[in-house]
Amino acid sequence: MNRDTVIADLRARGLAGYSLFEDPRGKPNVIVLAFGRDGFQTWIHDERAQPIAGSLRTFAEESDALSDFTRRVEIWNRISGVRSPA
Repeated sequence: MNRDTVIADLRARGLAGYSLFEDPRGKPNVIVLAFGRDGFQTWIHDERAQPIAGSLRTFAEESDALSDFTRRVEIWNRISGVRSPA
């Protein structure tokens, strides 16, 4: 699993509500994957574009972070109805 295949898969399935290695500031209701001080990190932004307490997960390997990120985006789209219009 790598960044290119993850982004292609998410786009092909019409999934939305994510920020993949982009600056997440000001983006509400998204799943975020970024590289931080302690490694690759995933977390969830709420409706005010603030990290949800307890949602931060840190991974040493990018592939593990991508797997967690993908799973979170899939769930997020199922529960929040944030699918992009087709």
